[in-house]
Amino acid sequence: MASDVEAIIFDFGGVLVRFDQLDSFQEQEARLRLQPGDLAEILWRSPAWRLAKVGTITDEEYWRRTGLVLGLHTQEAILDFQQDLFRDAKTDRRMAELVRRLRGRYRTGLLSNASDILPRLLRERYGLDGLFDVMVISALVGLAKPDPAIYRLALERLGMRPEATIFVDDYEPNVAAAAALGIRAIHFVGYEALILALQKQGVALPFDVD
Repeated sequence: MASDVEAIIFDFGGVLVRFDQLDSFQEQEARLRLQPGDLAEILWRSPAWRLAKVGTITDEEYWRRTGLVLGLHTQEAILDFQQDLFRDAKTDRRMAELVRRLRGRYRTGLLSNASDILPRLLRERYGLDGLFDVMVISALVGLAKPDPAIYRLALERLGMRPEATIFVDDYEPNVAAAAALGIRAIHFVGYEALILALQKQGVALPFDVD
């Protein structure tokens, strides 16, 4: 099937690495006497996170402020909490391989709402460095999804038109914002569904999918 797709942009958290299904989140909520879902709210919908994701505060300062909310008052306690919380957070092997094999045939991009530590984590923890032609990380550019400006910046850095670009994200408001700009936006709900969606868009997958 012919296609005029020239670039594919991927979100990080929830797409390449899944955090929402980690047992450690439920364990920490129980330990801290939080209600189910409270930890995600504190980590990623707090005033501190809104500052960190656009680079107003550093990742270190974000965790200091978040630690206080969680009752963790020393750097050691915060580090122990982080290590336990993310102990099972691993790169989705199939997703990484998908990006690796698509690159070259298509321009690949990473567009993530993340703090300033993400480039180091991609390299040292998740093994995802080198997979993308362009990386746009919110804290490093002072913009965050779903602000249309960050999508335009990603397109500009890739040298791509919206209609020739696919964007993959697990958060529906981010998907809607991309679609409003004319980008071919896909709501990520899992690997198998993504493969079908890419094929529907005419993307030539350079391997047999499993």
